[in-house]
Amino acid sequence: MKRNLLIRGGRVICPASGHDAVADLLIEDGRIAGLGPDLPSGGAEVLNAAGLVVAPGFIDIHVHLREPGFEHAETIETGARAAAAGLRLTRCNRCIHSTRR
Repeated sequence: MKRNLLIRGGRVICPASGHDAVADLLIEDGRIAGLGPDLPSGGAEVLNAAGLVVAPGFIDIHVHLREPGFEHAETIETGARAAAAGLRLTRCNRCIHSTRR
């Protein structure tokens, strides 16, 4: 069962629609169910996002995963964990630098 979540008062940015404003975002059953000011929670868990940005996942197009050869600096696993912690959905490795010896 997916939980319902009301993200309240964050700066909601949506590049697809051009939306960029402080608003509430209601997620029900894993889908966006509402966007606007002062949405009722309807029993959803409420997350206060005042002062935060609410946006789709980000793509980091300039990373340097150091395998093979420089695993002491970063591995694919540690780079992936860092990306997940930073809410990146994907990373594009720059292989030319990662494979240089």
